[in-house]
Amino acid sequence: MRAKLGFASIFTLGVLFSFVFAIGAGVLHYIGYMSAPVLIILVIAFNLAVWLISPTIQDLILSWIYKAQKITPEELATRNESSYQMIMDLCKKHNIRTPKFWIIDDLNPTAYCYGSYPGNSRVAFSTGLLHYLNDKEFNAVIAHEFGHIINKDFIVMTIASTLLQLLYELYVILTRTKGRSSNNSSNSNPLLLIGLVSYVFYIIGTYLVLYLSRTREYLADRFSAEATGDPNALSSALIKIAYGITEHSKSKDENSNSGRLLSSTRAMGIYDYKTADSLTARHKAAFTETSEGAVATMSREESMSIIGIEKVFLFDLYNPWAFVSELSSTHPLTAKRIKAMSDTAIEMGQQQPYNFEATDLYGRAIDKARMYGQFTTELLICALPTIAFIAGLLLMFLNLKYGFGALIALGAGLLIQNLYRFSSGEEFKKLTILQIMCNPYASPIKGMPVEIDGQVIGRTDAGNKYSPHMTIKDESNSIINLRYESIIGFFGNIFFGWKKVEGLIGMRTTIRGWFRRSVSQIIDLKSMKMGDGQDIRSYAQFWAYVPGILIMIAGVALTVLVHTR
Repeated sequence: MRAKLGFASIFTLGVLFSFVFAIGAGVLHYIGYMSAPVLIILVIAFNLAVWLISPTIQDLILSWIYKAQKITPEELATRNESSYQMIMDLCKKHNIRTPKFWIIDDLNPTAYCYGSYPGNSRVAFSTGLLHYLNDKEFNAVIAHEFGHIINKDFIVMTIASTLLQLLYELYVILTRTKGRSSNNSSNSNPLLLIGLVSYVFYIIGTYLVLYLSRTREYLADRFSAEATGDPNALSSALIKIAYGITEHSKSKDENSNSGRLLSSTRAMGIYDYKTADSLTARHKAAFTETSEGAVATMSREESMSIIGIEKVFLFDLYNPWAFVSELSSTHPLTAKRIKAMSDTAIEMGQQQPYNFEATDLYGRAIDKARMYGQFTTELLICALPTIAFIAGLLLMFLNLKYGFGALIALGAGLLIQNLYRFSSGEEFKKLTILQIMCNPYASPIKGMPVEIDGQVIGRTDAGNKYSPHMTIKDESNSIINLRYESIIGFFGNIFFGWKKVEGLIGMRTTIRGWFRRSVSQIIDLKSMKMGDGQDIRSYAQFWAYVPGILIMIAGVALTVLVHTR
């Protein structure tokens, strides 16, 4: 696996280098444009300077904004003796200077590392890690960060990002210059073409850099498994981190810096906090034994919790929408990381705590033909507004009497898309959050009508007193976010968030809505029946239809106006 991931890094950097070289060669071939090399040199110099001074800047941010404190490995030993010994062993084995450590007083469990090279690296972690993880899991997280340091990920990602920036700068230069030749028309077109190609390379390169980032995460996970000798410790740590992030983000004592910490370190952190909700299908206590790999000694209740988590994995592992959503992510989907570590556990002769068979919660084999058929249909539904708009433009071009047919077609496409999304007429089925999260056929496009009994535990956007969106927890000890929409739109949402939501927190409720899932998951709310008898209506479905209808009306009105003149 290490060879495969190493190849991915070399391949990505090689492709990016070739993209930049191809564009640069095109520039030199068509024109000697002096400001372009100067700008490229400045870009490289700027990125080099940032790379060198960024650790100091990060230190200042941690100290000033997050009130973080430096902690020595010896001080860490008072909290976790085994961590100190592991750190010393890793530094000696890989011949690197002991990193500087920062501890952030924040219950959101997170950790990340930074630096210019292994010799001046830093590791920052929150008190949330110590709160939610046991010693073995904490060590696995620290070892993961050491993996980034020893694999020189700071350097690799800096080079990749610089190459990406160069491609964009070349695009800007070449599409704005007229050239120095007296015959501008003969020289500007090739440069414009090269500039557009550079932009295409930039778009491709963006996804390659994200792919590179994901491979570095896999490689750091592998390093952690080898350094600790326990791949399952990092697996259970990731699940507990997900739970901790979600639990803390819904607490009433949430402070503003807490959410900012996760947002600002999203790309660097061990876990993408935006995917946390998908792994909180069971309480963290269900995983206390899995970090020891002692699955055989679990109670039946704990075993059933593990089964719940396994089936939540199905979407990430088998649904093609998961693959699509991962393309724009800096981190691999958590289920895939845990699957990779489980495979490592088998390689190391250890017990695998999870079963990744392609069977649903009820033991039925996943119907991949159905899954990919649904995916193909939904791709067409996604593309329908664009296809309709282009068709409308072509129709207008062929016959101007059709006026603003492109607008009518676009509106119709949006309306059809949302009619598909809300599944009008389908029954709202009574389910638990765990059951809907274990549905491998879930979709970000087509909503599944559901009815859930639960309790309002907070706002989706914790700390924002104007947010109308809420989070509920149900009997399966699972949570999910609800999207509320007022009948009067934006201002109604603000009023509801300001005046109503706080009073609903802690109350029992039965909700109806449409469940959708991608990297995160949400229910577009239709109604809430509260325990005190209140009936709350949400108009997410109504507002989804409004844009398409308005665009169609505008198209018809403009067409009539043009024809009556």
